[in-house]
Amino acid sequence: MKSCTSDADCRASEGYTCDPVWHACALPNFAAIVPKQCPASGPARDASFGASEQLSDVSSPGVYQFEPSAVVGDDGSTTAMFITRGSIFDGNALGVAQAGGANTRVAVKSAKQSHFDPWLARDAKGTLYAVWYGFDGRDQNGEIALSKSTDRGATWSEPVAVHDPADCAEPEGECLDKPMIAIGPMPRGVRGEAIYVMYAAEGGGLRVRGSHDGGATWGKPVTALAGIYGNAAVGADGRLHVVTLNGGPMGAFGSAQQTVEYTVSADGGASFAKATRVSAPDEMIPFFFSNPSIAIDSRRGWLYVAYARGGRDAVWDVVLAATRDGGKTWLRKPLGDGCALHMVPNLAVDPSTGILHVAYYDSAGGGRYTHAACAVGLAKCTVGGAINDKPFGAVSTERHGSKWIGEYESLVVDDKRHVLHAVWTQPVAEAGGKVIARIFSATAKLR
Repeated sequence: MKSCTSDADCRASEGYTCDPVWHACALPNFAAIVPKQCPASGPARDASFGASEQLSDVSSPGVYQFEPSAVVGDDGSTTAMFITRGSIFDGNALGVAQAGGANTRVAVKSAKQSHFDPWLARDAKGTLYAVWYGFDGRDQNGEIALSKSTDRGATWSEPVAVHDPADCAEPEGECLDKPMIAIGPMPRGVRGEAIYVMYAAEGGGLRVRGSHDGGATWGKPVTALAGIYGNAAVGADGRLHVVTLNGGPMGAFGSAQQTVEYTVSADGGASFAKATRVSAPDEMIPFFFSNPSIAIDSRRGWLYVAYARGGRDAVWDVVLAATRDGGKTWLRKPLGDGCALHMVPNLAVDPSTGILHVAYYDSAGGGRYTHAACAVGLAKCTVGGAINDKPFGAVSTERHGSKWIGEYESLVVDDKRHVLHAVWTQPVAEAGGKVIARIFSATAKLR
């Protein structure tokens, strides 16, 4: 990019301005934003978490790894699946690791060249289900693939496409994106479990397909929300709750035109309620590093959503929103310090106590993956400190590079053993001083 000191140095008639941080001519809101140098507030580290375990390293597939999705197995172990990024010629594989010493390995084999956005869920019998976006070249011949594992992620079934071919007018080109999967009880007291696969389709918003027979057959896809980046969870009553960010890359690092929206299905994904707005009307919402998270406290009737808010000033908060009336009204509480970036939030509810656990990145003190806990209904939230016990090499808003932390991580409660599991991406400085994204995990004993 051309260097500059003012907008006059750039082709203003073509929309270019002088980025005040990079001092280069660029389209507005295009370049990555740079975190401020902010001191870490509160405890340096959350003492409830044990030592961090590194789940990927230089011996892992790919150049670097990011965006882990994790589940807790029937034996209390943590299985994580994540992207292992190679070159555009080699494609992107999927790595899988089990916390506690299992080797990192390529999780699945498929006919596709690249694999992106893995998402895991576990049914009541202990079977793991994984979905991801598979494609060739640069978004060609895409599919939403599903695979199963009955041995806690050691081996996986042959992947099958679960998207509706009718969702893509031109199956050869770019069409599909961002799959998710959620498993829970059938609605309205019907016995058994339902599996829901969600994905983006060309111009169709977030599409949802349900299966009531373990993934053997799938229902007709239904559009849940206009946004495609988000999260979903099934409550104890069988209702499917979905939250997404309605926006796009033009509002990459903050836009007042973007909103966080919520909906629910009470009939197994056949239909969805009218979307309600979670974010406040005056909030700047970034599209990148702000994938909304959702958690349900079925015993006490609370539903929680977390998202990031902020703009190019690089001062971002994590906003916690709570509702007890089905999304008609929302109580909001920010977590931030007025200086650092706080982003990529994750939520998990402890069913026994109703405590809401929150994990997010912040750039304070050079960078950390931070844990906070909130009393029922967000009555009080306390920041406990960093989950990671190894220092971050950096925290960056760079995407598609070796320091990429991704759009989501995982926070899971094992209610049977009263353990909180965290799995995240962490940039670390390795031999030669190069900073590379790796996968880490840690656990905390709950009261």
